[in-house]
Amino acid sequence: MKSEDILSVVQTEKNNLVNFLADIVSIESITCNEEKVVNRVKKEMEFLEYDEIISDNFGNIIGRIGTGSKILVFDAHLDVVDVEGQDWDTDPFKAVIKDGKMFGRGTIDDKGPFACTLYAGKIIKDLNLADKYTIYVVGSIVEEECEGLALGAFLKEYKISPDCVVIAESSELEICRGHKGRAQITATFKGESVHASMHHNGINPIETALPFLNGLIEFDKKIPEDDELGIGHITAVDTRCESLSLSSLPTSAKVVMDRRTTTLDSYESLIAELKKLPNGDKCKLEYADWKDTGYKGNKISGEEYFPAWVLSEDHPLIQAGVKGYKELFKKDPVVTTWGFSTNGNYTMGKNNFPTVGFGPGEMALCHLANEHVVLDDLLTATAFYAGLAASL
Repeated sequence: MKSEDILSVVQTEKNNLVNFLADIVSIESITCNEEKVVNRVKKEMEFLEYDEIISDNFGNIIGRIGTGSKILVFDAHLDVVDVEGQDWDTDPFKAVIKDGKMFGRGTIDDKGPFACTLYAGKIIKDLNLADKYTIYVVGSIVEEECEGLALGAFLKEYKISPDCVVIAESSELEICRGHKGRAQITATFKGESVHASMHHNGINPIETALPFLNGLIEFDKKIPEDDELGIGHITAVDTRCESLSLSSLPTSAKVVMDRRTTTLDSYESLIAELKKLPNGDKCKLEYADWKDTGYKGNKISGEEYFPAWVLSEDHPLIQAGVKGYKELFKKDPVVTTWGFSTNGNYTMGKNNFPTVGFGPGEMALCHLANEHVVLDDLLTATAFYAGLAASL
């Protein structure tokens, strides 16, 4: 591989890349409403002459390159969060370019990184950079609500076990070798409903939950620190009651908790630690289920447990990323970890498929008003993805 060749072709494709990103940013694709953007991506894959274009049963769109014995998967999601209640300086669903930046919802989370992987695929094919690999470029859906669910559905449907996975999410052009996980856990306290005027004769589940909530606050301060990912966290994010009327004690009270995890945590330990809290034995503790209807009309659901993961800095995938970065940009990359969860929770966290993350954009801008990406960063990311494939 000649780094100059990759950088030259990336520069040649700049206008096509930017125009394509502007098109898909201008398509509103809130989670479970991705059909229009999927169709636009399919057209671009046809234009770029991908070897095969796959529309899976779940609703993802995938482009294949090559037929090598090893498998490399690039993944980025096409759904975005809503803009309701935000104050934008521009129309969030109309890409606006000014001062060398593109503004719009999804420019960094995650349509910008996706556009880079799509054009990197073309460059890999045109320069024959990875002939030992079959490469899949995945435009996944519903990630904003249930990360990993859609990518996992594609891999399971086509019985694919990747040798390497690249998660294209904003990383400020740093190489990410892991991230914290997250879980949504509910604690449901049952009550004995009586008229509120005789509340002492019943069981008020709100009052039963209060010691648990106070214990939760103290437990959050004592979660141990992980050497790689730092300190996990837990907090209550919602409380919900079911009542026969507002003149009666509730029949139940549910506490919804957000738990940020590290590799010190496990599926079993997260529930077990909550049972030890005050009144933790007086509630039903379980992982929440996310449910919705996909744009294809299919009923979809997923358990809200997304494990943390870390890949060793010495792993060949990370080393290939470092090598490719150095050759392209003549400097050492920053190798770090993400603080948020991605589709990598499925590939590496649940299935141990070697996974690395990289993408353009300031992470702090994700989900915020005036989200934007620096155009030159798109070129850097595209070159990195192609260079990584060549280094492998």
